[in-house]
Amino acid sequence: MYFTEIMLDPTVGFIYPRNNLLYRFSLLWCEVMLKQRISAGVAQESVVEMDRGFSTHPDLCLAIRNLVLEDVVLDVDKDLEVIASIAEKIRAGAEIAEISRRETFTKVTGVDAGGQRLPISSRWYAVITALAYSLPEGKCFSTKPESIKLSYGLSDLKFKSILSVRREAKLYETAIRLVERTPDIQLILIDGPLALSNWWRAAGRPVDRRALVDRVNEFLRLCEEREILVAGIVKRPSARYLLYHLGLQDETNLPDSFILLQVLRPGERTGVFSPRSALRRVVRSSPFMDAIEFPIYSLYARLSKDWAISPIRIDFPAFSLGYVEEIVDYCYATSYLQGIPLPVIKADEAVRVSKGFLDEVYLEVISRVGRETGQISYVAPVWGEGRWMGIR
Repeated sequence: MYFTEIMLDPTVGFIYPRNNLLYRFSLLWCEVMLKQRISAGVAQESVVEMDRGFSTHPDLCLAIRNLVLEDVVLDVDKDLEVIASIAEKIRAGAEIAEISRRETFTKVTGVDAGGQRLPISSRWYAVITALAYSLPEGKCFSTKPESIKLSYGLSDLKFKSILSVRREAKLYETAIRLVERTPDIQLILIDGPLALSNWWRAAGRPVDRRALVDRVNEFLRLCEEREILVAGIVKRPSARYLLYHLGLQDETNLPDSFILLQVLRPGERTGVFSPRSALRRVVRSSPFMDAIEFPIYSLYARLSKDWAISPIRIDFPAFSLGYVEEIVDYCYATSYLQGIPLPVIKADEAVRVSKGFLDEVYLEVISRVGRETGQISYVAPVWGEGRWMGIR
């Protein structure tokens, strides 16, 4: 049976030959579910468009639909061939292992950061914050939120990169303060990478990058001193470290996580490898990883049966390597939702800054500015952004 002759059953994550009755049932199930979702989505979107007073021209809708269908299906055909050729190499070289469901730790904290932009027309403006959620108590700890205000002389991409670096630094600052006040934590799960890719070397400004590196190092030093285990949970990994590690980078330009979604079964993980060594082998440089004082190691784990959820990457500092099995088992045992360990899910939910919340705050801003100065045009929104802020 060739790899191109099989299909993943979205209900349970098992694989069946194309001529199998279960394969045909899976195909029918997919079609029914997709039609239901599309019908609900179209109805909801139509209401939104009518409220906003615009709709896409039907001829353009048809052209876009045909383009997307043809492009995506063609790409899938190509990807089937690529993954068929390298799947066996990955399963052999990546040291695939099964994961157990064990809650080895009793005191675990997830740490995440959030942020949101307020689109006012005078300057770039955003808020960032970070929060730690501790189990089993369900306690939250956060540091004071920060605002970022910069001139529109900066491009949109540059401002977003500054926001990303500052937000990540805020996360580690909060984690440091938590460890200083709570010495009895056994494991901290960071929502984000410890193996920082080369993208970070050009992100933000030099002062922002330096602050991020300093806080990551301070956090890891503190955890090592206090014998607190650490792991970084990368929910949407786009890197190709494993392909670099296995020497397969020239066979595909697909990311590790997408390929492993087709290769790993639920409850399986890869072996541990060094992303820094893999990156240096192919790209020849890893400046951001080099700046971190502790060697970082990684593995990929598929913690959900859902066909739409890719494996996550878990990063470990060297001082946590002796507990890789226990940490991965805990992540699997507590991945009740979306293939993500519970402490990270809870931190993500609690720290999220929604547009709806900032909408309410913005209306208060208008009220105060109008009351105190009478010049509400000084807080006018960017054109087209007023709709979600409740004034257009």
